[in-house]
Amino acid sequence: MISRVAESCFWLHRYVERAENTARLLEVNRLFLLDVSLPEVQRWQPVIVVSGERERFAEHFPPEAQSDSELVQTYLSWDERCPVSIVSSAYWARENARVVRDAIGSAGWETLNGFWHWLRGGSGRRLWAFDRAEFYLRVRHAASLFQGVCQANMLHEQPLDFMRLGALLERCGQTARMVDVKYHMLGPTQRGIAETPLEAAQWLALLRSCSAVEPFFKRVRGLPTGAAVVGFLILEPDFPRSVLHCLERAERFLRRLRPGTVPDVGRTSAELLADLARGLRAQSIEQILAVGLHEELTRVIDTTAAICDAVHADFFNPTIAPAARAAATTIEP
Repeated sequence: MISRVAESCFWLHRYVERAENTARLLEVNRLFLLDVSLPEVQRWQPVIVVSGERERFAEHFPPEAQSDSELVQTYLSWDERCPVSIVSSAYWARENARVVRDAIGSAGWETLNGFWHWLRGGSGRRLWAFDRAEFYLRVRHAASLFQGVCQANMLHEQPLDFMRLGALLERCGQTARMVDVKYHMLGPTQRGIAETPLEAAQWLALLRSCSAVEPFFKRVRGLPTGAAVVGFLILEPDFPRSVLHCLERAERFLRRLRPGTVPDVGRTSAELLADLARGLRAQSIEQILAVGLHEELTRVIDTTAAICDAVHADFFNPTIAPAARAAATTIEP
């Protein structure tokens, strides 16, 4: 498998996952604001912050635009200048799918290509204008459909392993970002202090954003407190969108991709990934809250980004040592 194909596989599922998570983030914030009253500056600014778009957004719009619901949603849905917007993510997912069309097969290509044409052909824009909730739901369903088609129809070997690795690392960072919305909107979670109705509403909205309401109540009895929700979304090993679950599954796929004949290939990314997962397993939610939830989430987001950079350097960078390239049977630059 040549490195440029492996890289396209890795980014293909990352972009699909990113489009889905942007839709989740926008929809949950929109629903949350229907139920609570917040100052204008706290309504949509947190979404821009956790999307990593604060500086770029400020380059294109005046400061007061951060409180403009329609502008923020338009920017994160349709603006091609925004690399995490739904339309940008869908575009680059399709471009990477074009490179690996043989690998994903006709069913995978037709699913993703159909979504792109729906998005850009007018039907998607009309739905966004008249039924925002249905639009975001359609984006989420399209992403899930594409991922399901790939897993059901592709050979479970290197191309799919790179796709799953990319999706899991992207999901890990996005779940951490979604949890961090609460910090930027309402402030830090305080131990031993009764939560306000506003905070309780935010926790329920957060569970909805991760499709975690039913799984959460199967694990936890009683009202969804901040500690319980955060603990579930970060540390629950059996929930597919929790940070720890994503890291542990990513470790599995990375082990499958590392060539046994050249143990140094993939070593950096494997060590970073193992360290992050091990650090989370060693902590309870009480310990995380004591250190600071925002600080821990920032560490997860930054380390996940570093892992993705390490995967690029370990597997996709054509400047690796010639001896290692020659001996590595799984990756050929």
